[in-house]
Amino acid sequence: MSTSLLYHGFGIHGYQYVRTAYINGAIIFTITKDATNLRCSACNSANVKRRGTTVRWFRGIPIGSTPVFIELAVQRVECLCCNTIRQIKLGFADARRSYTRAFERYVLELCRMTIADVAKHLKIGWDTIKDIFKRHLIRRFKRPRLGHIKRIAIDEISIGKGHRYLTVVLDLHTGAVIFAGDGKGSDALTPFWKMLKRSTADIKAVAIDMSPAYIAAVLENLPKAAIVFDRFHVMKLYNDKLSDLRRDLQREAQG
Repeated sequence: MSTSLLYHGFGIHGYQYVRTAYINGAIIFTITKDATNLRCSACNSANVKRRGTTVRWFRGIPIGSTPVFIELAVQRVECLCCNTIRQIKLGFADARRSYTRAFERYVLELCRMTIADVAKHLKIGWDTIKDIFKRHLIRRFKRPRLGHIKRIAIDEISIGKGHRYLTVVLDLHTGAVIFAGDGKGSDALTPFWKMLKRSTADIKAVAIDMSPAYIAAVLENLPKAAIVFDRFHVMKLYNDKLSDLRRDLQREAQG
């Protein structure tokens, strides 16, 4: 196996191939890194001293149905600039992860199936697959684009026990969640108003319930937007008033 195959087949470059082993039905490729090109992972300084290595295994793209692992003695260095001792950065895997970036991309392609099916296919724990997919969703949806949004809806939802709430903002055109803040009320929306201001979005209408806090927040931050009360709360208020009227008429008749 050549070093170039590590790059083209497994997305690993800047490392040299050492040997191949076959253990318990898996393929293990041992690689090494040039010790003359070491840098601090905190400040990127080259003024470092070597402080031993730690052998780590990283899950790579499988060959057919055979699992593949990358074995590397990860160098620990002492930085003489920031006075820290830590492992160097890896060019093919993120920090504190036991799989390569190429394996992560492969998992995301497979996630059209269920997490359990992907875990079974790759012979790996479902929690690892869930972690990969969760990180992908965070990267993709953490900073939604708001400039094109015209109409939004604001409401709170209860999650779990203990009266914990989230304030959720929806794009009414697509139904996508564009913000979720801890708690309920106007304070939970403070980060959203800052994001919306930076996006220069022209909001035409806001759908909310009849909460005075939401009404005040919308009037303060979106004074030109039309406020639309959702149908559920309008009908609920109407039915409550109608019930009160029936009770008053019944008491009057009985009197």
